[in-house]
Amino acid sequence: MGMTQVVTDTVSGVVPVAAPDPVTDVADMVVDVVAAEGALLDRQIPRPRGVITLPPVSPAAPAPAPLPEPVEPPVDSPAVPELPQRRATRSAPTWPTVVLDLVLALGLAVLSVSQGRLELPAALATALAWPPILAVSGRYRRQALGQSRAARAAVVLGAGARTAVLTLAVSPLLWHADPLALATLVAGFTVASGLPFVAGVRRPLPRVVLAGRSRDVREAVAHLRASGTHEVVAVCLSRASKTPVDGDVPVYVGLQASSTAAHDHGADALVVLPGAKLSPAEVRRLHWSLAGLGTELFLGTGLLDVEPQRTRVMSTAGLGVLHVGKPTLRGPRRLVKDLVERVVALGALVLTLPVLAALAVAIRMESPGPAFFRQERIGRDGVPFTMLKLRSMSVDAEEARLALADDNEKDGVLFKIAQDPRITPLGSKLRRYSLDELPQLWNVVRGDMSLVGPRPALPCEVAAYDIDPRRRLVVKPGVTGLWQVSGRSDLTWAESVRLDLKYVENWSLRHDLSILVRTVRAVLGHRGAY
Repeated sequence: MGMTQVVTDTVSGVVPVAAPDPVTDVADMVVDVVAAEGALLDRQIPRPRGVITLPPVSPAAPAPAPLPEPVEPPVDSPAVPELPQRRATRSAPTWPTVVLDLVLALGLAVLSVSQGRLELPAALATALAWPPILAVSGRYRRQALGQSRAARAAVVLGAGARTAVLTLAVSPLLWHADPLALATLVAGFTVASGLPFVAGVRRPLPRVVLAGRSRDVREAVAHLRASGTHEVVAVCLSRASKTPVDGDVPVYVGLQASSTAAHDHGADALVVLPGAKLSPAEVRRLHWSLAGLGTELFLGTGLLDVEPQRTRVMSTAGLGVLHVGKPTLRGPRRLVKDLVERVVALGALVLTLPVLAALAVAIRMESPGPAFFRQERIGRDGVPFTMLKLRSMSVDAEEARLALADDNEKDGVLFKIAQDPRITPLGSKLRRYSLDELPQLWNVVRGDMSLVGPRPALPCEVAAYDIDPRRRLVVKPGVTGLWQVSGRSDLTWAESVRLDLKYVENWSLRHDLSILVRTVRAVLGHRGAY
């Protein structure tokens, strides 16, 4: 009240009374007081943005015209340009596959009928049901991003299992048929449709558009081209860059043009890389704009070499998150791996003893010195151990290495020379077929090494390790590993470290079995063996 009274007195002394009418006088006084108080308060507390201050209205003044209603943008207006909704025509090439599966199924059905195993209605109905079940299982869909040949073959196997269950359940109700003959016929369907995947018949590569920052896009293009599993048809950069993208790839500027690039080049997938800085609303609108193009949207997670089985998409309190599981470094499965590998290594060592003895004699006859080479390597948790190999170099190889330091052909801490003068003629053949590593089976039996694991490192290499390479030491080194089946000595230091870290972070018993199978092919192929 005190402040209002002061302002009232002040205004009364300044503003003259226009009329003796008391009602009008009181009304004018109240309006002036409110205006004056608003001016004083406005200097101390700023008004919120968007608030419109109306002029004071006296009773004698006419009512102001109403303010126009604000026009809001349409709710469904996307941040990216609208494109004509067209259905991609890339699904057309699946029809030959459907026809081929149907013809093969009918041929096998006729063969089964001609041999008297099944009656014509049962065989014909089973053959006609085969392509639809394959379609429901996903056999004729375009190759998904990152889908392996084994995963596509698993789709056919799943369809075969469903068909077998369906026919065995329905056949007693419709006709009499031998269950074993029906199961054999369905197995024939499965083998015939899955044979292209087993034989390695190439399908058209998924057409991909990459969107993100210039540096991220260039790295992604290099990785996808090196893998040979995807075709990058266009890139979309968040801003213009002076550094060109490798290869003759069309470049769009502005992430809003991502759907345009996918439309122009008939892309199967649009991959938005981490760092693109798209808001959740923009990602949603981008997804809407791809709806009629037959293009799938993929968002990069920023995770490095994390297998999908370790991840899970979750929603908590309305927030979508990606959960990353911990790697398996200890526990029962690791104990099973250790026990099985020791037993297998012991059996393999016993079987190869005659071969080791013959090779040891040949080494001694070729050059003076011991047949076995002992070298200190670093094992799990940084514990050193003595690794055994058949000697493939001259006796003074370690001393000669210092003189050859300038001839090193590898980067990082690796030391490799393709035409190493220290290697003996017999040693070259031993390395070519990885026979020099047979004595390491004894290291596996002792528990120093595993059959599958990271590359065993030298102490001088470990001394130069940065943070990331030290992660390799949390598990035992292996006789073979991803580094061996992916190129061995042809790999750079960075590639070797990345493969080892990928193995450590995503280890599983199935992964070990896969690497052992691939090792046989790598040894026979001799890639990087020097």
